[in-house]
Amino acid sequence: MRNNQRRTTAPSRSGSPPATAAAAASGGLTYQVPTEFVELPSRGRFYLEGHPLHNQETVEIKFMTAKEEDILSSVALIKKGLAVDRLLENILVEDIDPGSLLVGDRSAIMIAARTSGYGRVYETEITCPTCSAKNSFLYDLTNAKIADRCFDEQFIADNDIEINPESGLFIVELPTTKVAVGLRLLDGYSEKEFTRANSDNEESKITTLLSAFIESVDGICDRQEVEAFIDSMPTKDSKYIRNIYTTLIPNIELKDDFTCSQCFQQREMEVPLSANFFWPG
Repeated sequence: MRNNQRRTTAPSRSGSPPATAAAAASGGLTYQVPTEFVELPSRGRFYLEGHPLHNQETVEIKFMTAKEEDILSSVALIKKGLAVDRLLENILVEDIDPGSLLVGDRSAIMIAARTSGYGRVYETEITCPTCSAKNSFLYDLTNAKIADRCFDEQFIADNDIEINPESGLFIVELPTTKVAVGLRLLDGYSEKEFTRANSDNEESKITTLLSAFIESVDGICDRQEVEAFIDSMPTKDSKYIRNIYTTLIPNIELKDDFTCSQCFQQREMEVPLSANFFWPG
């Protein structure tokens, strides 16, 4: 594991005391939901000025309650793909649009909420990619790490990467064409757009992926020109940019070794983060 990886949650600094019943002035009972602070993989560096998380390294969230369980069990919200967004909207203490959260930060918040709500152990069923056998698998959510090589100065220097603080873009020079492309981090909105476009374009998965995060080409942001360059990009450049983007983006790594109970094949598996992730199994 890399030295620059960090735990997904900050040291416990509860923003409010444990949920207890207290006598209200009217003689009734009030309950205060406890909160916690979650470390953001982005450290707030890639939110533009004016966003509530601009340069904020942590975000405060409330513990899940029965109300959030209602959201996660809503068939209508799940079908519309809105369950996770509604959950995030409810547990964020600040008024933050959940769709504007960068993908890695969304994952960190979801893991923290799941851990405080149901505990560190996540049991799920996974299908062996080798023999298709169904297996029960246990993940320890406290093993989640923050992968943030974008803050590793040596890595940035070795790969000749520039970070534009005003636009939040990573400027990367491609090895074959020597063109400088600007890469953006995906947020909740752009991730949904990519997923929808990817499902509609089965025959153009690679170009759809590249279009999702390439924002500019040699400083030009016109989408027609950017798309034209992507379509004609040499394979070597395409592979390079996909590999470095995966390594570069601040994100969560939640992986564990898996051994199939049927074929005994071993491999590393990653936890899927969806609405089902919140049910304890």
